[in-house]
Amino acid sequence: MTVGNRSTPLTRAESDLLQTLSARWAMHILLALRASHDSARFRFSEIQDRVTGISNRVLSGRLADLENNGLVSRDVAATRPVSITYRLTDHGQQVAGVLSRLRKVAGSPVDT
Repeated sequence: MTVGNRSTPLTRAESDLLQTLSARWAMHILLALRASHDSARFRFSEIQDRVTGISNRVLSGRLADLENNGLVSRDVAATRPVSITYRLTDHGQQVAGVLSRLRKVAGSPVDT
């Protein structure tokens, strides 16, 4: 990253976050999990319905990556059958908010 005339190296956390977000489908999943209230929980099939075209295997892997990086929380309820839901963590909500704003900027006409 360049600030002024100086190059400032990314921190490990910044680098890890950018690497996670650059994985295919990661941003789609975060935006799909973003809801109007912070406690929204989604089942695997609901996420898959929201992210059109993603395979089970890829969705499972990306959710694990996002969970490992503290963006998504996986909750397992001891019911029969077992119920597993996913939700954004506070950090995930912040990142999804930035992505949502970025989408709006990208869709805005550029003044020349």
